Amino acid sequence: MSYKYIKRMFSLILSIVIITVTSTAFEPSFAASFSDIDNHWAKSYIETSSTYNAVSGYPDGTFKPNNNIKRVEFIAIIVNSLGLDIRDSLQGQYWGEPFIDAALTNGLIVSNEYGDMTESTFNQNISREEMASIVVNAYTKSGGIVDALALNEASTRLKDFNTVSPQYYENSIASVALDFISGYPDETFAPKQSATRAQASVLSYKLLVKLGIITNPNLAENIVLSKNSLTQGDLLKITIYHASSASAISLNQDLYPAFRWYESGGLIQGYIPTNYNTKPGKYTLRFTNSETGNASTKDIEILPRNFKVQNLRVDPNIESSTRNDEAYAQYRKYFNPSRLVSSTVKYYTESFLLPTKGRLTTEFGERRSVNGSLTTYRHAGIDIAAPLNTDIVASNTGKVTLSMFLTLTGNSIVIDHGEGLFSVYFHLEQLLVNEGDVVNRGQKIGTVGSTGFSTGPHLHFTMSYYDFNIEPGFILYGESITKENYTKLMN
Repeated sequence: MSYKYIKRMFSLILSIVIITVTSTAFEPSFAASFSDIDNHWAKSYIETSSTYNAVSGYPDGTFKPNNNIKRVEFIAIIVNSLGLDIRDSLQGQYWGEPFIDAALTNGLIVSNEYGDMTESTFNQNISREEMASIVVNAYTKSGGIVDALALNEASTRLKDFNTVSPQYYENSIASVALDFISGYPDETFAPKQSATRAQASVLSYKLLVKLGIITNPNLAENIVLSKNSLTQGDLLKITIYHASSASAISLNQDLYPAFRWYESGGLIQGYIPTNYNTKPGKYTLRFTNSETGNASTKDIEILPRNFKVQNLRVDPNIESSTRNDEAYAQYRKYFNPSRLVSSTVKYYTESFLLPTKGRLTTEFGERRSVNGSLTTYRHAGIDIAAPLNTDIVASNTGKVTLSMFLTLTGNSIVIDHGEGLFSVYFHLEQLLVNEGDVVNRGQKIGTVGSTGFSTGPHLHFTMSYYDFNIEPGFILYGESITKENYTKLMN
């Protein structure tokens, strides 16, 4: 798209109508207290927009941030954000008609934009491209200017702009150039995807900021937990929005002493791992911001899990040759350091894969009885039995930190995926990668074997946060992998 075309397009847009927006029409009030946004990423956006009466919740006190938003609801939000005059609704009239009329009169939408323009049409979910078009129209018709160079840059930023409907193409690009919409981590715009009430609140907030209605755009600090309860073996992710720096945030907690923060994309994130040794019960996370003095708490619960016992019969010669002092010393020398240093930036953008296909023989956290003697250790991953030389692929993109034969675990591979997350592969027949290699998600890295302490061809696979072993199922599927659900998860 050329500079001249972009400039001409927005000159035409601006020539149609100019909306007069005055900040005096937006006296902030107290933020509504919604019962269902306390642990939501958009909490601060929702609360701030609500103080300017741009968004509102439901009679039951909820906001339902993840619900899809209808066309008429988003139109009403933008009309309210601009403070446009709306006529009184007549008795028995569709509630959205005055907002639709205001949107048509002020050029936020055009006649017949959605076909027949009936009530049922406006009650349909709004797509991201439709939402982008409305908010850009609201901005430009209020006197806002879109920089042509920014438009040119934005047109190449996301890889699926070619799927945007022609009537929304220019405004979709403009929405990215103006930072109304940033796109997803996989560099997509997802134009046909239904928008949510949370996303609509973000656009409302950003519009109020760009129009100068919100003069102090410092959003309240927002701490979001990936979940409030975890089963032993799960990984808790903590995300902090709208804090200036990770160094200012301290966390006091009793679960993981080596906790650390990561900063990426304007977000502050950290992880608390749990495993079979984590004591079930309720825990309190205490956050303090040294810059603002803000202090807050979040409560979580660790749920117990019933770990099984596996009885193994192993050739005594194999056991004695692979489980001895020399083997353990080698393991500590080479394997242990492979998970101590991690990239501070994630290598991956997609979900994790199961590295091979086969039959689940051992679950995470199982105790083992070897030749009649109960061991003191727990199984730190899952075992997948498969024919010799079955392909093994990288569970996700990352950098190989170990690829070598170890007496105890056989041919072994460790991959660093960034921000402390590692995947581990034991007992391979072939090693097809070297330490230092960067591998892609799904790339073949080896084959199934029976090397080291092993009773037959299988892959021992686990995930860890640094050297703290966690249940791989929670990373791959959001739940533990068991013999009972393995077939279902594979399908």
